[in-house]
Amino acid sequence: MIGLYLHFPYCTVRCSYCDFYLVPARGNDLRGYVAALCDEIRRVDPRFRGRAADTVSFGGGTPSLLPPALLAGVLESIRDTFALGGDAEISLEANPEDLEARRLEELAGLGVNRVTLGVQTLDDRLLGVLRRSHTAWRAMQAVAAARASPVRSVGADLILGLPGQGRAEALAGIERLAGAGIDHLSLYLLEIHPRTRLGRAVALGRLAPLPDEAVATLYEEAADLLVARGFEHYEISNFALPGHRSRHNLKYWTDQEYLGFGPSAHSYAGGERWSNAPRLRAYLSGSGGRIERLDDPQPRSVRGAEALFTGLRLSEGVDLEALRLRYGRGLPAAGDPLLADLARAGLVEVTGNRLRLTRRGRLLSNEVFERLMPPAQLT
Repeated sequence: MIGLYLHFPYCTVRCSYCDFYLVPARGNDLRGYVAALCDEIRRVDPRFRGRAADTVSFGGGTPSLLPPALLAGVLESIRDTFALGGDAEISLEANPEDLEARRLEELAGLGVNRVTLGVQTLDDRLLGVLRRSHTAWRAMQAVAAARASPVRSVGADLILGLPGQGRAEALAGIERLAGAGIDHLSLYLLEIHPRTRLGRAVALGRLAPLPDEAVATLYEEAADLLVARGFEHYEISNFALPGHRSRHNLKYWTDQEYLGFGPSAHSYAGGERWSNAPRLRAYLSGSGGRIERLDDPQPRSVRGAEALFTGLRLSEGVDLEALRLRYGRGLPAAGDPLLADLARAGLVEVTGNRLRLTRRGRLLSNEVFERLMPPAQLT
């Protein structure tokens, strides 16, 4: 089955760490954007019309800014165009300040059964550094409201490695969220992008992120805490209670097909990869169905390397022989001396044809990926 991603590029404020494509929500015509989005969905390539879909993900940006009535229109277009199963995962990314009991009831009534709150931290000082619009208190109120609503799965995103982040405070925040009934937690390590407000502050010496060693220790302690609480550490950055893994994101990690709608959205289907041009004005003026498509014609070896790397992010790892049958013998086999070297270094484990990262390998995953697929093998 195919996954569907709906991109909503509007935000009220650009967070200090964010380098995603987005535009200010204030003063923009959300109804016009939804009309263009529905037009793009209904004009989907005939090859994909009527395909069975089992995940729908609203991301951004801040899709929780969408009034439920407009969200209903998007879902109607999806149901008119695809065969959306009754047990489909329909997920929505949300800011804590956008969620209260009535809104959650309306979302659940539309079929939304998974919400992910952009908490980022429960330290009010750091929320100010990040330019987040909510407080720790408001975040916990949103978690409580979501937990009391008919929405089945409630998740939260957190960032580790923030400037001045205290170990005890960070772990206490994770403990609070786990104790509040969260079903899924994503722990992302801070990435500093030069063109962001945070990146400029770091470059000027006004802020300093935590040292790598401190972040690695914090990550391991956080993982231990969540596993002790019954969470599965099923992907490098993701933890879920049994039955609450992100089915949509699993499509990205397991080399499955998905279609993206909206400016800057990416797609992978029919053996092709492409993205929509990140130009909102052109998207609106030309209507969503005539958006400029940017093709990504990757060689088979590059697609195979990408499938290897994303699959290794999962705790189950990858079936090397299945990947080699799909993408060619350029990928390593179970008996490859390189894998033996990585295993001796304590970075990977090989069991039969299955390759997986060790706990240490997860912390050094980028180094593992680089060694597994050097540039010469990607040509």
